[in-house]
Amino acid sequence: MLLTERTLRWTLIATAIYHVVTGLLAMVAPDTFFDDIGKYGIENSHYVGDVGAFVLAGGIGLLIAAFRPSWRVPVLGLFAIWYGLHAINHVFDTDEARSAARGWVDTALIAFGSAFSAYLAWVSSKLQTVREPT
Repeated sequence: MLLTERTLRWTLIATAIYHVVTGLLAMVAPDTFFDDIGKYGIENSHYVGDVGAFVLAGGIGLLIAAFRPSWRVPVLGLFAIWYGLHAINHVFDTDEARSAARGWVDTALIAFGSAFSAYLAWVSSKLQTVREPT
């Protein structure tokens, strides 16, 4: 299913907002982020803040890509790789979550983020091809 330009733009905006909010939470309130979202292993507020900076930067990149179509494929491709590697990392740490079930659910959701980002990159490339003269 191919999305329209408008639907893709709003999907990117919504996804960007999610990442900006998540990144800011991790940077500004790392203890809260650790307790409520990323409770894996031993808490380290500095590293949680570092991850927040990366997530925030990604969210800003997505927001720019929503309005600059030439940014979409590279940013979304990077997100697909990032989420894919993130999912692989979670496979090795599922037993460090609140429960093994939570660890596997988190891993599956992160893997979905990789597939969804790859799909959006594909849609973006198709829409970009339509916009370019032949």
